[in-house]
Amino acid sequence: MFRIQSIVAALIVVASMTTANAQTSDTQKFTVTVPSSIAIIAPDNVNLIHDESENDQSFLPQSWIVKGNSSAGVTATFATAAAFTHTNTPSEKRDVALGLAVGSSIGGATWTVAQGSDQTDYINNDEVATVQVSSDGFGTANMDLSVTFITDGFGTFLAGDYETIVTGTITSN
Repeated sequence: MFRIQSIVAALIVVASMTTANAQTSDTQKFTVTVPSSIAIIAPDNVNLIHDESENDQSFLPQSWIVKGNSSAGVTATFATAAAFTHTNTPSEKRDVALGLAVGSSIGGATWTVAQGSDQTDYINNDEVATVQVSSDGFGTANMDLSVTFITDGFGTFLAGDYETIVTGTITSN
């Protein structure tokens, strides 16, 4: 009987040791690293036929996408390199006016237009028009960029195509 008690006692000790060392819960951490990212995306090129009036010719506002996930925000600048220039006769030019407004936005940023309008003055060698917007945090916004061909009297300029290019640039704050 002593032998049976010894075996039972040994089994209880082994069972106790196995139970005492078993884990009943544990944890695992999952981490996603989001890289810093900023971007500016232009819409497709647009064309306009002058209506032959004395009125300036405005393109429909173009929606540029501006986004950045920096906690300090981003600054986006839109600028012309030159006034509207005749494609076959580069000496023939017309002024361009730019306007900028915040369309819609998502995220934690507040978007502030620092310079909402500007115009070239090609006669006085100012062919750069610049508008600018900044954010104070992370987010995405649609910027409505307005571009206007300044007529200054229909019939006072050469027929044909006039072009200007607007370049959008984004930087982290």
